[in-house]
Amino acid sequence: MRPRPYVRCPGCELVGPAEDLEYELSDQGTVDWRSPVHWQCAECGYVDTISADQVLADDTEHTCVDCGTLTPCPAAAARVECVRCGLIGLGPATADPEIAGQLRAIEALHAIELRVQQALREQHGPAGEPHPA
Repeated sequence: MRPRPYVRCPGCELVGPAEDLEYELSDQGTVDWRSPVHWQCAECGYVDTISADQVLADDTEHTCVDCGTLTPCPAAAARVECVRCGLIGLGPATADPEIAGQLRAIEALHAIELRVQQALREQHGPAGEPHPA
């Protein structure tokens, strides 16, 4: 499995696996930080370019509720992606009710944003022209 660095999102302040992550691999199979690393927050959709100094250390483990695999992750992670089956579940930080509530609120707002974007795309034809009324 390709490396999945965890960073704190500048948009929503939550930590979790990226929705979209684009980077080059080094000869050692790690992230090549000499090239740009493009990252998108899975919780709020914030898009950024990240650097190695933003990556949080894996200082705890998360047990997957589906396959039982232990996945190293930061203690601040609100979401964790299982290294074996890929299931994304609640991370250790959601033991704090405030962070769990923040996660639910941000995900709900992001879901609304995605629905609005989809509705706007559906209003326009293939060439970007509005559909006739």
